[in-house]
Amino acid sequence: MPQRMPIAEEWAQNSVYSFYKNQLNTQILSQYPNLPEANRNTMVETQFNEMLKTNGDAIKQQVLNGAEQYRNFFRDDQGTLYLLGIDPWHYYRMVSNVLEYGHQGTTFKDGQSWDMYFVAPEGRGAEKEFHAYFGAFWHRFMNFFGDYPLMYTFFFVGAIFSALAVIPAFFIGKRLTGNNVGGLFTALMIAVTQFFVSRTTGESSDTDVYVVFFPLLITWLFIEAFETKKNWWRYTSVVLAGLMTGVFSSAWLGGWWYIFEFLIATIVLYLVYLLFIKESIKQRSFKFNFLDSIKSTEFRYASILIIIYALISAGSVILLQGWTIFYRGLIGPLGFLQLKSVAVDSLWPNIYTTVAELNMVPISAVIEQLGGKMLFYLAVLGIVFAALRKNESGQRDIKMSILLTMWFIASLFATTRGVRFVLQATPVFSIAFGAFAGVTYEYATKWIASGLKISRKVNAPIVFILLLLLMIQPVQAGYRQAYQSIPSMNDAWYNTLQKIDKEAVNNTILTSWWDFGHWFKAVAKRPVTFDGAAQTSWGAYWVGHSLITSDEKDARGILRMLDCGQDEAFNEVDKIINDTPKSVDVLNKVIAVEKEDAIKLLKEKYKFTNEQIAAVIKNTHCEPLPEAYYIASEDMVGKSGVWGHFGSWDFYKAEMWQRVHDKEREEALLILKEPKYGLTAEQAEKYYGEIKSTPADRWLSPWPGFMGQVSCSKKEEQMQCQFSAGQGTATLLIDLKEHTAKIPTKDGSFAYPNSIVYATKTEIVEKTFNESLTGFSVIITPDDRVIVSDPLQANGVFTKLFYFKGHSLKCFKPFDQQEGNSGRIYTYKVDWKCQGANNVYFLPKEKVLAQHILIAADKHTKEEALKLIAEVKSKLNETPFAELAKKYSEDPGSAPKGGDLGWFGKGEMVPEFEAVAFALKEGEISEPVESRFGYHLIKVIEKKME
Repeated sequence: MPQRMPIAEEWAQNSVYSFYKNQLNTQILSQYPNLPEANRNTMVETQFNEMLKTNGDAIKQQVLNGAEQYRNFFRDDQGTLYLLGIDPWHYYRMVSNVLEYGHQGTTFKDGQSWDMYFVAPEGRGAEKEFHAYFGAFWHRFMNFFGDYPLMYTFFFVGAIFSALAVIPAFFIGKRLTGNNVGGLFTALMIAVTQFFVSRTTGESSDTDVYVVFFPLLITWLFIEAFETKKNWWRYTSVVLAGLMTGVFSSAWLGGWWYIFEFLIATIVLYLVYLLFIKESIKQRSFKFNFLDSIKSTEFRYASILIIIYALISAGSVILLQGWTIFYRGLIGPLGFLQLKSVAVDSLWPNIYTTVAELNMVPISAVIEQLGGKMLFYLAVLGIVFAALRKNESGQRDIKMSILLTMWFIASLFATTRGVRFVLQATPVFSIAFGAFAGVTYEYATKWIASGLKISRKVNAPIVFILLLLLMIQPVQAGYRQAYQSIPSMNDAWYNTLQKIDKEAVNNTILTSWWDFGHWFKAVAKRPVTFDGAAQTSWGAYWVGHSLITSDEKDARGILRMLDCGQDEAFNEVDKIINDTPKSVDVLNKVIAVEKEDAIKLLKEKYKFTNEQIAAVIKNTHCEPLPEAYYIASEDMVGKSGVWGHFGSWDFYKAEMWQRVHDKEREEALLILKEPKYGLTAEQAEKYYGEIKSTPADRWLSPWPGFMGQVSCSKKEEQMQCQFSAGQGTATLLIDLKEHTAKIPTKDGSFAYPNSIVYATKTEIVEKTFNESLTGFSVIITPDDRVIVSDPLQANGVFTKLFYFKGHSLKCFKPFDQQEGNSGRIYTYKVDWKCQGANNVYFLPKEKVLAQHILIAADKHTKEEALKLIAEVKSKLNETPFAELAKKYSEDPGSAPKGGDLGWFGKGEMVPEFEAVAFALKEGEISEPVESRFGYHLIKVIEKKME
């Protein structure tokens, strides 16, 4: 379904319907200005329904055309829908590498597959991942039957394993309940659970699907090993379970261990049960006969199978991924518990504290994600039912009771560490719900048959249908999730990155915040500073600092250091100083100056030897410098609190917190008053209190962000803006001539922003205020946009790149800009010598005087419109453009004037029209140009600068 993007028709219908309803509303308002709003809305609906009856086909065609335009915005030049999520682009590139190079890297280094696109310029070792090799196999397989682009074939990998996951789910449910109904409901719940759909089908070909598929497959094989009566299948299935655990480790490196450790723990507890509990219950005493228990068939089989499973799993993981991955799996729970710890093992920021997928959610939200309270409680009841149910031999299955209980509790606990771990709860939730359905079906049909004397042939379908009604809500939620799925990639981003691919040199390094790094590598085909698979703590600090600093040479210096050797410069400095805060301080000073000055600084002030200086300088001021691009985009505004937080990181406070947070008061105060920190006794007391009462990441660094653009009215050189403040609104008064801003208060006085930032012809200026400060700053762009900001962000490099389009900067040369409904994207080429001079504002602007002929999209099919526009163009040799416009143009505004559009500048026309109009020479006529309005012929009459 996501491949068809059905929601595009809903968008188009809403857009077209709103257009006509607004027109009707305007007409009715002009005729009946005093008509109450409710009555007017009723008249609009009535007239619109009449319009649908008389012009329904034309309106429907407009909707279809609009839907296709929406879809095209999310398709490449071949008409292939972009991959839906962000991470799938990483694996898409891995598949591309496997197809091109035979391995996941771009080259080999010391005999190891190496990917030069990661953490440029050094790159890193390429992992061996099941997803990449299966994606390559699937692409080759699909291309036996046709010529399909990789983006199209790879799109379906997640859907394939989503579908396959229902098979082991069915067999687990059937084994657990002893009937097909239990299997069916387990499989159905897996297929439609909203979170599973959103993370698999909805995210196209990411690896999340394996988090469900492999645990289900391994668990089913494991159960079969214990439940089957056929020896050959018993040992075959346990071996397969071990082998699939190894494959799982290559599909999900970070968390493969959870099902392995659950199964091991289950059998260990089961063996304890056989040794200490089973016979005691049977004999109703506390006497233990260990020898008889150990000799029992159950104990022997369980011991043998768990040993085989553990050995095969360990062997397959080590064989496929190496000893390190297996060892990390053994200690995985310890790392999981410290996933978001700050200033514990390192003074560098922990990027996991701001990863959206790791945001903690309340258990109520988890329950909603799994299907709601009722289904959740029924699943809990299912675990109880499974524990109480007796099999054909009259015995209860203790193993599955242990596994389900432990898995269910542990997965719910995991969700407290991040919302993404709701996915790990999906398999056990589905199994538990299937257990409820299967056991309920079995006992209900038997009770009705024996108690109410209604034949099972009659009552069974009724019970089944009643149980099936429970699935209405999850089916609807899963369907809606798939229906709403759209790519996060769009034409604006794709065109940005394609331009880099076509025009940048091969070793160009791209830098932005990490979110879209996978796009940069896959579409621009260039290495990146860091990305979603390499979210380095030091990278988060350095890139965040380059965005928030007010000095562009600091930003240039950071990018130069990263592009020379990533964090090697810090490593070299810290080898000598062995003090992280001081080493960061030294490096910040070194990278901000030119090479000769940096050498002098290290030698004279910090007393480094020539050998030490050379080791640092080759990683801060390398030669030759690689070409570099820096990207500032709309999405980064919303994330400004995150990169601002990391970029403002206080390493001295991090060290204080690390040394003091677990100390008693007297010892802590002695540490805080050390000369290194320069605190007074009063400040030390204050810091100690804050450390004890404040989470580390909240205390170490602020979260400075942009508070948004505010609505303003302008009269001459005065602006008046309204914005939210506390429980109400406030008025901001701006004098554009004097560059002042103030806020009237209730007592008749004024409050002032911390600063205002504005542009002159040659620079970006920050003017600060000193009294009655509000705690925020105001950014005023030359096109009269007013943005409220944290003072730390107001004059930062990102503000200058994004809100001021690079105006007055010397180190960043504009390369490309995309502006539209999807947001703005500005790309800059780094000028290492800082010799540029960007004059964006206060310059003469190009204007065009043009005519056009429009064949409207809402009146013709695409084929009809193309044919008609071609016929009109063929007559231009014989008939003047203006006459043809009057006769054929379907633009009611310009057709009577011979298609005359008057003078217009950039940003006033739709992008497709504007691009052609400004590219034509005076007197030239374009080829047909498609826009959302239809097809145009454009004639440029004159051009001027003003």
